[in-house]
Amino acid sequence: MISFETGAMIALLVMISILLFTHRRKITFSRFFIFYAAMYRTKRGLSTMDRLAKKYQRMWELLSVPIIVVGFLGMALVVEELIRNLILLFIAQAPPGVGVVLPIQAKGVFYVPFFYWIISIFAILIIHEGMHGVMARVYNLPVKSSGLVVIGALIPLIPGAFVEPDERKLALASKKEQLAVYAAGPVSNIVTGILIALIVGFVVAPWTSTFYANDGPVITRLSGPDAPAAKAGLLEGDKIIAVNGEAVHNAAEFSTRLKDTKAGDVAIIRTAQNSYPVTLEEIDGRAKIGVYVETSLQNNSWWVYVVLWLEGLLGILGILSIGVGLFNLVPLGPIDGGRMLLTGLQHVTHHKHAHLIWRSVSFVLVVVLITQLIAAFV
Repeated sequence: MISFETGAMIALLVMISILLFTHRRKITFSRFFIFYAAMYRTKRGLSTMDRLAKKYQRMWELLSVPIIVVGFLGMALVVEELIRNLILLFIAQAPPGVGVVLPIQAKGVFYVPFFYWIISIFAILIIHEGMHGVMARVYNLPVKSSGLVVIGALIPLIPGAFVEPDERKLALASKKEQLAVYAAGPVSNIVTGILIALIVGFVVAPWTSTFYANDGPVITRLSGPDAPAAKAGLLEGDKIIAVNGEAVHNAAEFSTRLKDTKAGDVAIIRTAQNSYPVTLEEIDGRAKIGVYVETSLQNNSWWVYVVLWLEGLLGILGILSIGVGLFNLVPLGPIDGGRMLLTGLQHVTHHKHAHLIWRSVSFVLVVVLITQLIAAFV
């Protein structure tokens, strides 16, 4: 049976396909083999960007240099991480540091529930593209259009948004102004993600932690009839109160107690009824007993579930904001980081060999990214 979220994902793709067909005369298509980008241009949001730019112009001008600095620091960080992860992938068979974020559970995919995914994607894109537009207007650079974009391969896959500055006038602007426009989008995502993480960590999480009973996590599901826990006699609904003689109050503590174990180790799982010796086995590359647990709630009121759902949304939004911001700082081709690198090289080298260095760096990073993506799926 198709889950509700899978059905929602299919419905979204069908709806996008219908919209692409019915509005095809107003849409610009860019194709590369089976891949394509469909762009629907509008003027929506441009007046808001202009208003924010003019009202807080002095603030944006003061922040432009810190934004550029953070952009280049983020670029250095993400390049260092990509190269380090590639080295560890070959030397220590470590998991790849690159994956695709989708509302689909599959190997190589960072799974995010559909509604978390679609809300987060649009929130991130609105902030990202909006800040490109705001910074362009701060320096009186025209913004020609905003709009929606769909990336697809035969069928539409990933919805998005864009803001389109006047590229000719942007190219004539000073290097500082260009860099500020390019860096504004990804840096705004990173700052948003950090702020959300602080709010969740210091305000929301301490409050929601009081919702839980903390008298032991409950087994909600066994990974299968042949799972180590199932063979030992554990059942769904059992409440775990200790592991190897150490008390366990919640799901996080349960994971911590088993963190340093390896396949073949025996864990003594104490429930409210009995004790069970469970021999850990390697499951998905890690030593596990094969159970899914969660901490039970003290209050089952509807508003508790609403608050917890919103907490989960904020957590995903924060993580994805930082991830999207850092990825856009990769000095690769036409994305923000690539444009920043080219602009910086043109300034430093006075345009001599700037394009050659830029293309070389882009090629190397394409190889690094594709290698890790293939490793993630294979």
